[in-house]
Amino acid sequence: MAASNLTTKNVARLLDVSEATVKRWADDGLLSASKTAGGHRRFKIEEVARFRRERGISPGLAARQVETDHLPRPIVTAAQLRELLLSGDEARAADALIDSYLGGQNLSSLFDKTITDAMREIGDLWFKGELTVADEHLATHTILGALPKLKGILVPAEPLGLKAICCGIEDDLHELPVHLAGLILESEGWDVVNLGPNTPLFSLREMLIQTRPQLLCVSGKMLTDPDRTAIEYAQLRKATDKFGVPVVLGGEAFKNEVMRARFPATFYAEDFAGLVEFASSFCL
Repeated sequence: MAASNLTTKNVARLLDVSEATVKRWADDGLLSASKTAGGHRRFKIEEVARFRRERGISPGLAARQVETDHLPRPIVTAAQLRELLLSGDEARAADALIDSYLGGQNLSSLFDKTITDAMREIGDLWFKGELTVADEHLATHTILGALPKLKGILVPAEPLGLKAICCGIEDDLHELPVHLAGLILESEGWDVVNLGPNTPLFSLREMLIQTRPQLLCVSGKMLTDPDRTAIEYAQLRKATDKFGVPVVLGGEAFKNEVMRARFPATFYAEDFAGLVEFASSFCL
């Protein structure tokens, strides 16, 4: 689904009103739309975002502010998404995520309760020997392919003028958490530099000097050489302290108190909801 090709039904879910209301707004010139050869309305996401800002409409409040419509809320479960990912059905996985978002599920909940749980279930099945490495790789490839389609329909927040760097720790090839962190920060109005997984810490020091971000987010599933990484991390923290850059660490590698003592951070993100809450503190 292209960002400039939202249907009347998509917009209705996004604004929490009926399709008839969207059509009326379009006919009255309040919400610009184009028409296909078959006469169907299509809306640009930027136009929907403008309309929401000007009307002060936010998800979950639109129905009370505009009218009393009640729309169904399709929310894909972790188990349902897991099966779509294991089948490699990227299109249906993307549609399920988009429907859940347009149906009212916020991104942090979608990431924490649906995507993360689905991938954790897949990891557990692999550990038990019920899935192969190929199955796990297919699922990861499928969700990574579905995310850009979800991103295409997100209503962009007003730019905050704040920049964040997101990356994964060196020797860790798990890239999904990095993409999810970057996407959720972008949806909150941050300008994100996504360095991907397996990022050497020494390169982060150079990037800090080049970009001067307001936030550094590092994800880690596991550390192959904790002693070496701790030494390099201590050197990185000298740079972040010098430039006043808060550091967020997330992932299994930084969950226990022993590792947190070796890798001190400004904030430890237990989930994406926590990351959003911490990032929001910059706007207070």
